[in-house]
Amino acid sequence: MKLLHILSKISMSVLLVASFSSCEDYLDRQDDGKQQEKDVFAKFTEVDKLVTQLYSDMYSRSAGFNIIYSHSVGTLCDELEFNKADSDAPFKILNGELSADPSSIAQVNGGNWWWQQYQVIRKANKILWGVEHYHTPDHPSKPGLLKQRMAETRFFRAYYHYMLLRWHGEMVYMDRLASPDEPASNYAVRESVHASVEKMCKDLDDAASVLPAQLSGKEIGRIDKGACLALKAMVRYIAAQPLYNGGDNGVSPLGNNDTRVGAEEYKTYKPERWKAVLDATKEFFAECGSRYSLYNKYGKEDFVDDIDERSKSGRTVYKRLSLMFQDVDFYRTEAILTLKGGKDSRWCQDNLPDRAEFGGQTRNQPTQEQVDQYEFIVNGKGYSIFSREAKAGGYDDENPYVNRDPRLYRDVIFAGSIYQNTVYSPQPGGKDPINHSTLRDGKHTRTGYALRKFIFENYDKEGSVVAMFFPLIRLPEIMLIHADALNENDDPTAATEVSRLLNEIRERSFMVPVPETLASSKELRREYINRERRVELFYENNRFFDLRYKGIPTLSSELVKESQYLGLSGDGDERAQMWFDRGLGEYPQTQHYIHGMMPVPDANGKVVIDGKTYKMKRVEGRQLVRKFSYRDYFFPINSNEIAKTPTLVQNPGW
Repeated sequence: MKLLHILSKISMSVLLVASFSSCEDYLDRQDDGKQQEKDVFAKFTEVDKLVTQLYSDMYSRSAGFNIIYSHSVGTLCDELEFNKADSDAPFKILNGELSADPSSIAQVNGGNWWWQQYQVIRKANKILWGVEHYHTPDHPSKPGLLKQRMAETRFFRAYYHYMLLRWHGEMVYMDRLASPDEPASNYAVRESVHASVEKMCKDLDDAASVLPAQLSGKEIGRIDKGACLALKAMVRYIAAQPLYNGGDNGVSPLGNNDTRVGAEEYKTYKPERWKAVLDATKEFFAECGSRYSLYNKYGKEDFVDDIDERSKSGRTVYKRLSLMFQDVDFYRTEAILTLKGGKDSRWCQDNLPDRAEFGGQTRNQPTQEQVDQYEFIVNGKGYSIFSREAKAGGYDDENPYVNRDPRLYRDVIFAGSIYQNTVYSPQPGGKDPINHSTLRDGKHTRTGYALRKFIFENYDKEGSVVAMFFPLIRLPEIMLIHADALNENDDPTAATEVSRLLNEIRERSFMVPVPETLASSKELRREYINRERRVELFYENNRFFDLRYKGIPTLSSELVKESQYLGLSGDGDERAQMWFDRGLGEYPQTQHYIHGMMPVPDANGKVVIDGKTYKMKRVEGRQLVRKFSYRDYFFPINSNEIAKTPTLVQNPGW
């Protein structure tokens, strides 16, 4: 039996994909009679169904793989490039076509909009109010189960406010049920993010005080203490970032356009915000540290080639790394909060190369910016490909895919790599030719890469696979937040503990340790933590938000780099290559440009594709110059909500 078939049978799937009774939409409409309301809250079983709806709502409000219609949110930043599909949402957003008008929002909708989160928040508040008002009885044979369900409801109230924080920034923290007759101006006033974070943390603390660290039986898969404390650490982490804590040396990432309620407050760096992050991660590990562990099945000699005849990678993709997202043990031990993603063979097909045997569309394509994050191994240690150690140790940008972090081979299909015993060939005239033009038709790669992470190695377009789960929160993210907090707080243990945490994550992936020099450099530790986030959490909906929390796209240093980049002679491809050749490091992170690599025929080339030799050449993406300005730090509130409730105040620039 396949691993995901097993997954589909555990109780988690029962919770995440539920069948509801006729009252399933009860909380979505205005009350239509006290008798009906009383009947619903008079029975534990009916309230239990209403709480289960909050789990189901995660699918549409936290869409894992396809946040922007058929695309990952990573296509809106330098993590991924996109191909035209469905509503062409990424192109519209990156071309500046998105507006606050509801019709514009509808064209790019991915379930993450202001009013959609408040719909679920209202459900949570209605449940909490109704249980108290009507004195809902506890489960007849399991005393305390009602209290547990109310704790789960408080978690979800905090969770959907967290979604608002990610996408919209400042919010109205609705911790009560507003009366339909109450003027919205009484409560619909956005507040400082720090005020909202405190309320989120209170809800999460209240929930964590009730919920156990370990669930069993039919309760497995429901919210537990770990989910509460992990989310608490995550919102504390957001509040400590430059977007809300000091900006760029006291200058807001939004510049003079910052009209947020807490604009002045956010310009001041307060170290106690990082102290709150550290306290939160310490609490998580103290209360739940023994509950979670990194997935460590299979050894260094186990590759996906051993799965079956279809799964052939040239023994480069480790079985542990590929199967972790398909194994029930991963979701029992490493995943802290899980979404049943609902993505199956069609989704794999969308992301695989455009070949007859796959029928793919290369929909979400890794960029060169992402590939550059996978370190080069020198003398048993890992280094940035831009470092002097990598250059002295033999890194060759014309033959860049050797001796790299093993996660690269699991995450990315690149020139010369093997997927299902076929060689990927994006060179001109190859079977997967790069679409290196401004023309937007076609399904070929634009960066020279295709996605491999989460893709089934034994995918068969004529067959089917069980839907892939998606980890919304997993242990490495909390470990990395903890490492970051230790470093930013100048904790006495940071010199050794940061390396220990990073190495624990890397060892699981068969990646070599970090260099010993991290012990003596806070800045170097910060660099490694940030790079580890980009690699370990690739394609897990993090890079898009991290860029914004840190205010990177409008940093003065990044703007200077972009001016330097545009000042190089030649066309886009020439400056893309020249930037690397001159040793200028990572490309500017202003989010205006993305890059890729193209195989170029060369008699002395070391990249072998179908018996011919090539060298790799850096190229600049030609689909469009991506637009990013201060308004793109947040998504808009739809204009009809502002019209109905002017006290809300629109996000800057929208």
